[in-house]
Amino acid sequence: MASTRPSPKRTVAVPDEKKDRQFVTALSRGLQLLQCFTPEVPEMSGSDLARLTGLPQPTVWRLCHTMIEMGVLVAVSGEKMRPGLAALRLGHSAIAGLGIAELARPHLQELADTFEGAGGLAARDGIDMVILQRCESDNRLLMNLHVGSRVPLSTSAFGWAWLAGAPEEERARATAEMEVRDGARWGKAKAGFAQALIEYRQRGFIVNAGVLHKGYNTAAAPVLTPNGSVSFAVNCGSAAVTLSVARLRSDVGPRLNELADALRHAAIPKTMRGRPLRRGAA
Repeated sequence: MASTRPSPKRTVAVPDEKKDRQFVTALSRGLQLLQCFTPEVPEMSGSDLARLTGLPQPTVWRLCHTMIEMGVLVAVSGEKMRPGLAALRLGHSAIAGLGIAELARPHLQELADTFEGAGGLAARDGIDMVILQRCESDNRLLMNLHVGSRVPLSTSAFGWAWLAGAPEEERARATAEMEVRDGARWGKAKAGFAQALIEYRQRGFIVNAGVLHKGYNTAAAPVLTPNGSVSFAVNCGSAAVTLSVARLRSDVGPRLNELADALRHAAIPKTMRGRPLRRGAA
C-alpha cells in the first residue's frame, strides 16, 4: 500500500533574479508548490507545502489562495488542498503534446502482452523519471505504476537507460545531482549501474533485476535524439517469476532497441505501422 506521508523536501533550481531580470519568482514559487503534489499524496495543507518547499508559510498561503481562486487548487477537508481541474488540463495538455507517447502505445501494449508484463515510456525530471505512457498485460504481479508516476533516476530501469544513453558530460551532471539530492539510494545503486552501463555499450539496452523493487526484472533502452542526447526511455518488465533476466537479454532487450530506434525520429516507420514489432523467441 502506498504511503500517504508527504515526500521529502523537493527543491527547484531558481535563477538569480539579478542575473535574469525576465525571471518571475512568484510564478516559480507557485509552480514549486504544485510539484509537491503526487499521485501518492494528492492532498496537502499549507503547512505541508511550506515544510516541503522551505518557503515562508505566509507566502505559501497567498500563493495557495491565488491558485484556489483560479481553480488550480481546490480546498478539501480541513486545511487540505489538492490540484483542481485547471491543473489537470495543463497536465493532459503537456502529455498530449508529446505525440511520441501515442506513437509508442500500441507497440508497448504488444510487448506487455507478449511478455506478460508492462511496458512504458518515461522522461527525466530532475532526479526522477516521469512515466508518460504505460501499458499492462493481464498479469496481476505488476508494480502499481501509471501515467504520471515518478520513479527514481538512481534505481529504476528507466533511469539507468537514461543515464546509460546520455553523453558523458550530461551523465556526470545528473550523477552529481543525485549525489547531493539522493545520495543514500544512489550510493547503493551505482555499482549495479556501472555493470548495466557496460552491458548497454555492448547490447544497446540495460537490465535492472530487483534494484527498484525486489523480485521485479526490467529491461530498458534510451530513445536518443538526432544530436545524441536522450529524450525518453522505453522499458518492459514483470515479476521475476514471470520474466527472467535471461529472457530480458535474449528477447525483450532487442525488441526495445527496435522500438527506441523507431521513436528516435518521433515516428514509427511505415514498414512498422499496422504490424507488431519483431517477436523474440517464445
